[in-house]
Amino acid sequence: MAEENKSFNRINDDLKTAMKAKNELRLSVLRMIKSKILYVNARGDLPDAEIIKIINKYSKELKESIEEFNKVGRGQDAATVEKELAIVSEYLPKELSPEEIKALVQQTIQETGASSIKEMGNVMKAVIAKQPGIDGKLVNQFVRELLK
Repeated sequence: MAEENKSFNRINDDLKTAMKAKNELRLSVLRMIKSKILYVNARGDLPDAEIIKIINKYSKELKESIEEFNKVGRGQDAATVEKELAIVSEYLPKELSPEEIKALVQQTIQETGASSIKEMGNVMKAVIAKQPGIDGKLVNQFVRELLK
């Protein structure tokens, strides 16, 4: 179980470190991440893939907030949220480039033996299982392109 929970344990450890360092922004962001995880599962014993999904969703929410703040001329608030986003990003896997995503999709198509667009769902599931938090829109686009 501990192996499954590496992300959650890391968040808890970093939370304690932030408390000791009196780093208020980091502490606030880590508390928010932890609360989002505990909202889904009260003990926080989710697999890393699920935790990454939760953190990825939070990351997207922050990006949307930054856009909205910039639209209405609240640059100071946008800058604060950008700092929060930088902290959240530390807990996400490295984002793959479009070329890397396409290569992963090609590899997965070969592994699954998919030959038609009817098998798109299976390929999508397999790619997302290999790389939690991957850009689903790009995966979808490449799967469609490669399984014409």
